[in-house]
Amino acid sequence: MSIIAISRGSFSGGVEFAEEISRKLGWPCLGREQLSEEAIKLGVPVGKLQTSMVRPSHVQQRLGPTREFYLACVTSILCKYALQGNLVYHGHTGNLLLPGIPSIFRVRVLASQEQRIKKVCDRFDFSSEKAIEYIKGVDADRDKWVQFLYGINWHDPSHYDLVVNLDQMGVSNATTALCSMAELPDFKLTAVSIRALNDLHLSSRARFLLAKDPRTEAAAFKVTANEGEVQIICPPQHADASKYIEPVLEHLEDCSKIHWTIAGSNILWLGERFNDDSELLNSVLKIARNWNAAVEVMTCCATNEIESESSTEHDTAEASTRNTFDREKTGGIEDDLTQQPEEDTIGLNPVLDTLLSEGCAGGRSSIYGDKETLLHTLGHRTNYSLVVLGDLYVDKSKVISTRLKSDLRSLLTENIDAPVVDAEELKQQLTYRTRDYVNLGISFLLAALLFVLVFLNQDMVIDLLSQSDKTVRAMVIIALLLFTPTFAFAYGSGTRQIFRMLGVR
Repeated sequence: MSIIAISRGSFSGGVEFAEEISRKLGWPCLGREQLSEEAIKLGVPVGKLQTSMVRPSHVQQRLGPTREFYLACVTSILCKYALQGNLVYHGHTGNLLLPGIPSIFRVRVLASQEQRIKKVCDRFDFSSEKAIEYIKGVDADRDKWVQFLYGINWHDPSHYDLVVNLDQMGVSNATTALCSMAELPDFKLTAVSIRALNDLHLSSRARFLLAKDPRTEAAAFKVTANEGEVQIICPPQHADASKYIEPVLEHLEDCSKIHWTIAGSNILWLGERFNDDSELLNSVLKIARNWNAAVEVMTCCATNEIESESSTEHDTAEASTRNTFDREKTGGIEDDLTQQPEEDTIGLNPVLDTLLSEGCAGGRSSIYGDKETLLHTLGHRTNYSLVVLGDLYVDKSKVISTRLKSDLRSLLTENIDAPVVDAEELKQQLTYRTRDYVNLGISFLLAALLFVLVFLNQDMVIDLLSQSDKTVRAMVIIALLLFTPTFAFAYGSGTRQIFRMLGVR
């Protein structure tokens, strides 16, 4: 089974290109317009979203819940068609509707400005000048649309596996070449891909139901799924809506359990191996308690362990009993084959159990692939308040592991809007050693000394400033200029240490 996602601009020939591929391969063809029509039938105000693109940014910000409603709806529809078999999809950004699904063939279709102008003139009987103005307006609206929905520049070629310029090769030759490429093993959905697609289908249907129901439509839920289990993170300001999660999702098909956690922020913990008796876990728990945050544990797996494919699997850490709704009803009929639980060789399950017992479990996920795959996946996730780098590159030497982790930290810092720390730095920030108390004493001692020297001897300072000798006056002024930042630094450092010890951040 394969999915070809074709991103096209207006009058670029993308529709004809997709339909020709569909005809040659014998696969069904689905367009963005069809998704929008089905979404409208399901009650999504697509027109309201589209017209908001010409409104001020503060108007668009108020449409956040409607945006989630639309994305959840069209994602669930696209997943439904994709799970039926091979599919050719064409639209603005079809690949972005399926985040984290590996092996999708992502294609961008381009055409020259001259060809686009000619098509507009032929279709609408416009002059060249009016056609140029029309194309610029449509392109600007689509750029705003993609930015509003996904927050990216869809013209960036790094989002695609193949960029096709139909000016250089005609539709017939281009589709022939692409049909051959579509048969490559790299673009065949594997069992991992199909599992991720099923999880995305379930989570998007759950998010759609929550966005559609008046009782939960305004809540900023984060929804993920894993093999029939749905994990929902609810921010504290929408805690009242969490009591409606169970009745809203009561009839959600293919859902066996629902877990939800109320958390004010999200912390991502990246690692290859985990230890429930480590200082890192204690540090993460301490931050989670202080921030009222949910901790998502992401396992980084080597590419060669899964036949060199890049994918993301969303697993769910169970929530506490009061936040768990078991919907599995077999009616006395059980499957002939039951899946055996996978052996935990990386120490993950005890860590998840600890997070559950502390009430800060935010789910589990696994990333397969390189750094670019990680960046692509995180780009479609909820914003994190903190990213913690745990035990990574454990099979490498210490020197290589340190360098690779440093490179990864730099890459994440440059590309995601969240602080990135490693285990050692987190430990230093949260643990208090003898030298911390020594530094605290020195800071306050220095601040007290400066206070006594200056504030208790103000008459002397004034007398020195009033001296007729310019050299003496200049030296006093310089001393005061040095005093101000020195006192501020000493007093501020000591106060900061006190706040750290009190857990105030």
